[in-house]
Amino acid sequence: MRLLPKSLFGQLVLLLFGGLLFTQAVTMGILLQDRGDVILQGIRGNIANRVTAIVRLLNSAAPGQRKKLITALNSPELRVYLRPQSSIAPAINSESMMGVIIGKTIARQLKQQLAETPSIRVVVEKARMHVLSPGVHRSMMAGRGGMDSAMRSMMASGSHGATMVEAVQIEVRLKDGSWLALIRPIPERLTGWPDRLLLILAILLLGVLLISFFTVRRITRPLRTLSRAADELGRDINRAPLSEAGPSEVSEAARAFNCMQKRLARYLNDRTRILAAISHDLKTPITRLRLRSELLGEEEPKEKFQRDLDEMESMVTATLDFMRGSTDQEKAQPIDMLALLESLREDAVESGSRVELEGLALAPFPGRPLALKRCLGNLIDNAVRYGGEAHVRIADSAEQLVITISDEGPGIPETAMDEMFEPFSRLESSRAADTGGTGLGLGIARNIARGHGGDIRLRNCPEGGLEAELRLPR
Repeated sequence: MRLLPKSLFGQLVLLLFGGLLFTQAVTMGILLQDRGDVILQGIRGNIANRVTAIVRLLNSAAPGQRKKLITALNSPELRVYLRPQSSIAPAINSESMMGVIIGKTIARQLKQQLAETPSIRVVVEKARMHVLSPGVHRSMMAGRGGMDSAMRSMMASGSHGATMVEAVQIEVRLKDGSWLALIRPIPERLTGWPDRLLLILAILLLGVLLISFFTVRRITRPLRTLSRAADELGRDINRAPLSEAGPSEVSEAARAFNCMQKRLARYLNDRTRILAAISHDLKTPITRLRLRSELLGEEEPKEKFQRDLDEMESMVTATLDFMRGSTDQEKAQPIDMLALLESLREDAVESGSRVELEGLALAPFPGRPLALKRCLGNLIDNAVRYGGEAHVRIADSAEQLVITISDEGPGIPETAMDEMFEPFSRLESSRAADTGGTGLGLGIARNIARGHGGDIRLRNCPEGGLEAELRLPR
């Protein structure tokens, strides 16, 4: 199973995302630990000090005054009761880890501050607490009269308006044997996840990821440009050079690519010029020999001599066509492939050949018209020459244009398929005109197809004959 994506862009984004996620998780853990320490210090000091003060106050107060003191001590943040006996177990438990830590720290500090009181019990669990409306809360804050009225309303309401919240429940045994019970709710923001902190970290992570995404995209864009340029170089050696702007590494790569393109273009142009010069030099003696053959008296030697000269001239012309197949300067333009094939079929029919055409081209193909006409003409000529007739089929789609040309000939051995595209390669041992052409037709056709980004593939048909498939990408 492949974990990393194939593209460099995907791998960089994935590694950056994984690294950022890991560092954010570690950072969040450290922040949560520090936050917990601060919260513990605040809660421990606040609750323990208040409980200690209340216990000492009630221990010093007369039994008749305790009820009034408890009523005055009650508030939304701290509920105070007197009980004849303890109602909670000595163990400290909680549904959350933070609750357990809070309970243990409060119990430890209370035992230090109330050393004279051995019976102290602390538990952190869900308790039913009254939720006061904002109006009641304001009346409690208005003064003693408002406080007493609000507390009496709250106490008389029973469980109405109460909700279950996590709270610290403390029980301390007083000097007279009764138990003081105190319930202090723990705000949910302290025991739950810190939503604000998580939101800040999420925004930070998203911001860094977006910056990383655009940065990686900017870094990898020159690689995609270089890849497209290399692909286009096989179609057009004289394509526009790459821009050499950008960082030094990108500029050096673009400069090296442009230099390579210039050298390849110069090499191909020099080779073509040399062959053109050779062709020109060969045509001169061929023309002289053709004139001298006219002076021959006997017809039979004269015809053989002229046939050899025609074959020599055909080989020179075909060689030049083969060389020009990859360096053609013809401009690309939209081509109606169906019309092009119909014109080739009409030419073949006029010369006495049989060519069948089926299928449709969905849209014009952007290519070089004369080069593609030569490519398809060579394939059709081969099919007619070796199979007696040609069957042409067009299959078009949004991705590619496929033209298949089949014949009813004997086919060729599988081992000779690739060899047939080599220059001057033919199945016959001779290159006489009556047994075929010069052996350059398929090579020229494939050069033209590859110059358009496509290719040609040969295969034997199951029912007999050879099939040439031309694939051109849209």
